[in-house]
Amino acid sequence: MSDLNIFIIDDEPDAGLLLQNLLKEYSVIQIKEVFTNALHALDAVIIRQPQVIFLDIDMPEITGLEFLQQVNTFSPNTKVVFVTAFKDYVLEAIHNNAFDYIYKPVSKAELRRVVYKIINAFNSEKQQSPPAKSKVLLKTAEGHHYIATEQILYLEADSNYTKLVLKDGKNLLLSTNLGKLHKQFPKTEFVRISRKHIINKNYLLFMNFCKRYCIVSNNEIERQLEVSIKMRDLKQELS
Repeated sequence: MSDLNIFIIDDEPDAGLLLQNLLKEYSVIQIKEVFTNALHALDAVIIRQPQVIFLDIDMPEITGLEFLQQVNTFSPNTKVVFVTAFKDYVLEAIHNNAFDYIYKPVSKAELRRVVYKIINAFNSEKQQSPPAKSKVLLKTAEGHHYIATEQILYLEADSNYTKLVLKDGKNLLLSTNLGKLHKQFPKTEFVRISRKHIINKNYLLFMNFCKRYCIVSNNEIERQLEVSIKMRDLKQELS
């Protein structure tokens, strides 16, 4: 299987370093970050969506159980393994969808059991699950939104912001300009038709190359949008 991206979060630096050294034994594991501050770690988890987190429970900024609830909301595919000296929390952790737990001090045998369980779980999911839907992480004034690309009809520049138009008719005002957002969206699904608009190719209903406009529609919403990029370039993008 491909490498697993791992975060380690423990407010005790020595504990995090020890676990990092023990995990280096496994070639399939790539430790991307080791955090001692849980709040800083939470921001990184939301943005980078690690596959696995080894997480302490007793931390000053936010408890491991509170952290797990945030992970379940913003990074639901991430598996969380608690590494703790407190047996009292284990049952609650399992009830909150923790993947597994290890008691401190961490033994090589117990860590091996959990690592093999993680590998088997990902292999099983890969065989059984249909291809994952493409998603993008987008920022508004209220926070981060994890949105399936199939839900997006088009994007429209609005000064230093961008209006995101969803196929259900709802709009989101994104805190990023259209130029920067363009790089986040897969070229297989999206194309920029002007300085003002990026459209989802799957909802392109009609293109008039002579009059330089197009229509995007999902049968419920229909919009006519100006096309201003070179026709030759656009034809290549759409082919």
